[in-house]
Amino acid sequence: MRVKLLLMCILAAGLGWVGAYAQEPGAGVIFFQLRSFKIPFKTEQRGVVQVRLYVSTDQGRRWHYTATAAPEDQQFRFSTPTDGYFWFAVQTMDGQGKLFPPTTEDLRPNLRVIVDTVPPVVNVQALQAPAGQAGVSWNVRDDNLDLALPDAIRVEYRPVGGVNWIPLAVPPGANQIFWNPQANGPLEVRVQARDRAGNIGEDKINVGQGAGAAAPPFNNPAGPGDGFKDMDRKYVNNKQISLSYELREVGPSGVSSVELWYTQHGKSWNKLTDYPIDLKSPLDARETKKLTFEVNDEGVYGISLIAKNGVGLGDRPPQPGDRPQFWIEVDVTKPVVQIQDVKVGAGFDKGKLTIDWKATDKNLGFNPIRLSFAEDKTGTWQTIADKLGNTGRYIWRMPEPRPFQFYVKVEAIDRAGNVGEAITLERVKVDLSQPKATPLDIIPGGQ
Repeated sequence: MRVKLLLMCILAAGLGWVGAYAQEPGAGVIFFQLRSFKIPFKTEQRGVVQVRLYVSTDQGRRWHYTATAAPEDQQFRFSTPTDGYFWFAVQTMDGQGKLFPPTTEDLRPNLRVIVDTVPPVVNVQALQAPAGQAGVSWNVRDDNLDLALPDAIRVEYRPVGGVNWIPLAVPPGANQIFWNPQANGPLEVRVQARDRAGNIGEDKINVGQGAGAAAPPFNNPAGPGDGFKDMDRKYVNNKQISLSYELREVGPSGVSSVELWYTQHGKSWNKLTDYPIDLKSPLDARETKKLTFEVNDEGVYGISLIAKNGVGLGDRPPQPGDRPQFWIEVDVTKPVVQIQDVKVGAGFDKGKLTIDWKATDKNLGFNPIRLSFAEDKTGTWQTIADKLGNTGRYIWRMPEPRPFQFYVKVEAIDRAGNVGEAITLERVKVDLSQPKATPLDIIPGGQ
C-alpha cells in the first residue's frame, strides 16, 4: 500500500507556515533551517488503519520507529534537538494486522531532509584596487553552501554613513570583485552568503578607493578579533615543514645565524629556534638556503626570519602588532565525505546517473570534488568528472556502452592537499532495458 509523503516545515511555536515542499519517493534531498516538521501523508489505497513513521540518521542502516497516525490524521509531527541528515520511511497496517512493508529491513526512504540551522561564516577583506575603483574578496565556510546558486553570494556597498545598499553583480563561483563606485570617500561593503537551507551569514568592512588606498592589516583566522585581516597563506599538510629562503645585504662578516619567530594571533611572538650558519663570504649568500622546523598542532602560524651577521648584529625581533613575512596554515585533517544518494535515471532521465554527496572541511577550495567509478574497489578508477564545485550533486550522462554495475567514489581535496573519500557500499546496477513477453500460440493443456 503506497503512501505519499510531503514535507511542510512549521515554526515550533505554531506561528504559521513558513514553507512547503512536496516530494515524490526517490527524489532528492530537501534542506530546511527549522527543527520542527509537519509531514503530511496521503494513502492511495483503502483498508489502511494505521500509518507508522520511521526515521534513520545513518542513511538507512538502522530505522527508528518514531510516530503513529491514523489515515484520517494525514500528517506526522517530527522534531529534532540537533541538525543532521534524516531519512524518513513509512509502514502501513491493514485491518488484519498485515504490515507493508513487512519488516524494517524492507523500508525505503520516502523523504530525505537535511536540517541546517547554522548560518554560513563569512570573512571579507579589502583588496588593493586601481585608481577610482574599490575591491573586496571573501571567504565563506558552510557545510551546505552551493556557489552555483544565483543567490548564494550577495555583495552590496554604500558610502560610509549612507542608508541604501547598492547591489553588485557577482559571477557564480567568484570570490572577489572590483568595481567603480562613482563616488568619493570610504565605502561600507557587506557580503552575504545564503546556504541551501536559507540561512544567511554576513560580514562587513570599510574600504577606500584607488591604487593609493592602504591595504588592511592581517587577520589570522586562528585568532578572531585580534585586528589582523589577510587570508593569503601557504597551506601544508605536515607538521614538519621545510622552508627555503634567501639572504640579502650580507656584509664582510657573513652570517652567523638565522632565527625563526612565529605568532598565532599577532599579539605575541615566540622564537621557535635558532639556526647557526657558517657563512663567511657574501658570494655564498646567493644560493637558496633551506631550514626545517616542526610545530606541535594544526593551526595558522605567522612566520618571520631574522638574520644575524658575523658579529651578532641584525634586525630587532618582531614585536606585537608586526606583520609576519608570511602565513602558513598547518592542516593534516582529511575532508569528511559522505555519499548521500546515487540514483539511476528513468523516463526522460534515462541514461543519467545522479550522484548526491556531502563534503566538509574547513579549507575546501572552490573546485575540490572528483567523481570516479570502477567495477571493483581495488581496480582502476575512471574519472567521471574532476575539479567540481562542492555543490552536493552531479548528473552524469553515462557513456555508451553503459557499464552494468560499478562502484562510485567521491573525493574531496582541501587547500593543503589532504584527500577524503567515500565509496558506495554496494555496486550501482544499471539495466535500462524493459523486457517484454509476447504470446506465440495457445494449445490445449497436456499437449
